[in-house]
Formats: sequence, C-alpha cells, structure tokens
Amino acid sequence: MRFSIYLNAQSPGPAHDLDVIDAITAQAVLADRSGFAGVCLTEHHFTGYNTYGNPFTFGAYLAPQLQSAHVVLSVAVPALWNPMNFAEAVNTLDLLTRGRCVIGVGTGGSPQEYKGLGRDPVQRNALMEEVIDIALAAMAKEDDDPELPYSTSHSAGVLTRRIMPGSYTRPHPRFGRASLSDEGIVSTARRGWALMTAREAAQETARKLALYHATLDAAGHDGATLAFCREWSMVQKMIYVAESDEQAMADVDEPLNYLAAQSSKSFGGSAEGAGFKNSIVGVSAVDREGFLNKAMIVGGPETVAKSIAEYQAAGVDHLTLVFIYGQLNPALAAASLRRFIDSVMPRFSGPVAAARGVAASHAFSD
Repeated sequence: MRFSIYLNAQSPGPAHDLDVIDAITAQAVLADRSGFAGVCLTEHHFTGYNTYGNPFTFGAYLAPQLQSAHVVLSVAVPALWNPMNFAEAVNTLDLLTRGRCVIGVGTGGSPQEYKGLGRDPVQRNALMEEVIDIALAAMAKEDDDPELPYSTSHSAGVLTRRIMPGSYTRPHPRFGRASLSDEGIVSTARRGWALMTAREAAQETARKLALYHATLDAAGHDGATLAFCREWSMVQKMIYVAESDEQAMADVDEPLNYLAAQSSKSFGGSAEGAGFKNSIVGVSAVDREGFLNKAMIVGGPETVAKSIAEYQAAGVDHLTLVFIYGQLNPALAAASLRRFIDSVMPRFSGPVAAARGVAASHAFSD
C-alpha cells in the first residue's frame, strides 16, 4: 500500500489564509520525509473550499521543498483555463519538478466557479476535452511547425511557435483523470492515464478498479504506461486518527458541519439547473452517514488500520489522504497526521521507492 497526502484546507477568512497555507506546507514536508509517495493538490476558486486556489502555483512553491514525493494535481480543471495557459502551466510544473509530477484533470468546480471564470457549467465535459486536446497539440508543436489555430467555446487564437518551457517528461507530462462514472473510468484506462477516484465504499471501489484494470490491460499500452497507471491510480479519503474512536467522532463533528454548509452553498439551488449532482465528487457531507461511510476513514489507530485493510483487500494499493479539512483545528490535524505516520502507516509499508521514480524513466537525463 502506498500513501499520498491531499492538501485542500479551508480558511476562516483573509487574516488566516497564510496560516492555513503554512500549515499544509508543513504537512507536505512532513509527509515527504515520512515516505508518502505524493503531495496532491486541487483546484477550487471563490467557494471557500480551497485556500491556495491555483495548484500549479502552489505546486511550484512546494517542489523544491520535497525530497522525493511527486507533486500530483488531483485535480486541475482544464475547462476553466485557456488551452495555451494550461499547456504552459503543465509544462512548467513538469520541468520544475524534473518530471516528478502527475497532472490529474477533471471537470471539477461548482457552478459558482464556472460563473466566476465566465464558463458555462453545462458544457463542462465538452470544454474539458477541448482544452486538453488543444493543449496536447500545443505541447507537441515544434518551433518551425505550421501555425496551430485553435478555438473553444470560450477562447480562440493561433500558436505561432512552440510552448515555453518545454516539458521535462517526453513526449509530454504524465496525466491522470478524476472519474466516478464507468464511462469516464473506461476512457481514462484507454488513454493510458492514471485513475483518481473517491467517495465509495470498499465493495463499489473494488468493482470500479476491476473495470479500470481490465480495460487498461486490454488497451495495448506499453509496459512503462502500465506501470505508471498502476502506481499512480489512487483513491481519496478524508482521514482522522485520534486516540480513540469516540474522540475521533467528537473531533470531526464541527468540520463535518462546515463541509455540509459549504456543499449546500456551492451546489444547492443552482445545482440541478447546471447539471450538477449534489456533489460532483459523489456523496456530500449533507448526508453525514453516507459521507462518513464512503468519503472518510475516522477512528483510533486500530479502527483506521482495519478500514485501510478493507480497501487494500478490495484492490486499492494507493490511498491519497486528506488530513486537514472543514476548518479542522491545525493542531488536531497535525496530531492526526503524526498518529497515522507513527501508528498506522508502518503496518502497510511497501515499495514506496518504486512509486517515486516512474516519471524519471520517461524524462530527459540530466
């Protein structure tokens, strides 16, 4: 079992933003030094759900502070980007990490995020594919190649020369995709991209992973692509490790209230008209029991280890874990991370070193 840490902390207000970013930076560095395979960053805007907003900027800030962990975008939202800006940001992060990154993408974002960036959320799937296709074409363009005209529902232009900088990983950085649907899972496997999924109980997670791996094996990818996909496909869980199950439930009560309120603000009312479900990533904290069962792992060290073992038995070999969320007190989050490192993680130690270096085999040598 491999573990990555997922950073998506909320802030009470502008006066606290730097403190929150400092807290998750400290978590990232501790996780890196403790053998976590990756540091996962996400993209959210305007909704109170993510303090740092832009994962490319934050990833570039974290990269020189990490000794071995990959920077993993889980996920960026191409639909909210101009395709040329997206291609530049992807290549820059890949170059600055010397290929030690994974670019996860998804439709992401609540209706307010699409509105704030002048996008139509109803078109989010089509727009994501448009931006990705154009960005990949732009990454492949050489300086002397013919001009590359492009057009999406929200932007148009002509790329006359090459994208700068070029990527470290060739022919382009490695990608993953967030998906909960069978259709999305099949598409991800056929592309040779890592699968990023979340918010399902162990049995349904097992079914989805089986579909992904069967499609992946039948797609005819080369060995390096298969190894990358198997090592960097991951399942996300919010986690809290306390001294006892009772204390854990008491400590996450207020964070769950906050997440439920934020979900209602972000998706309530406008969700149906925009084609969104209650939550774009599955079960919402509004359904507390469902959220605890599907999106979280909460308890004392024994209970947490038992839950992780259930997912491992279901075929999960890479978990990405969120330790600070819902305005959880940073000191409690730090204690939870430390308990996990000291009392849970050693039970699942595995070939972390193998997971750290896959991208290097596809990159230029120094």
